Amino acid sequence: MPYSDCQYLYLSNAQASKAAGSVTWQNIPTLSLSSRECYITAVKINVLFGSAQAHNDIIVKGSIPTMNYKASDNSEPLLAVLHSDDNKIFDLNIENPIHLFSNDNIKNFKLTLSQTNGTATSTPTACNILLKLEYVNQSEQQEQFLMELPKRI
Repeated sequence: MPYSDCQYLYLSNAQASKAAGSVTWQNIPTLSLSSRECYITAVKINVLFGSAQAHNDIIVKGSIPTMNYKASDNSEPLLAVLHSDDNKIFDLNIENPIHLFSNDNIKNFKLTLSQTNGTATSTPTACNILLKLEYVNQSEQQEQFLMELPKRI
């Protein structure tokens, strides 16, 4: 995937609104002057619960409009699956392979947290997330398309 540059967006626990099964951030700073296409990857997520959850994995979905993700239940895109050894502190235990094609026009962001059986988690005590936005080099994409166009005709 050709990327021209990237930015990171850290969503801090201090600005998060938490409820059972969700964490929401409002009024996120603008990342660019215009909406730019990018691949969004959660590179770090930490979720802490006051009490142990029923399962040692939780599913994290995000409210990101995306062009390369579909789900059989028409739900929000899957960002990551988090693991815990004590069922209280959940984080990524492998490099996240999910790269969602979207844009950087993120004003509000909501994480939906569910256990592997689909039920909502309890209200998290803390949640921090680091998103990596890898921008698509539009001019390179156009040049590649124009070079391939004669081959298609």
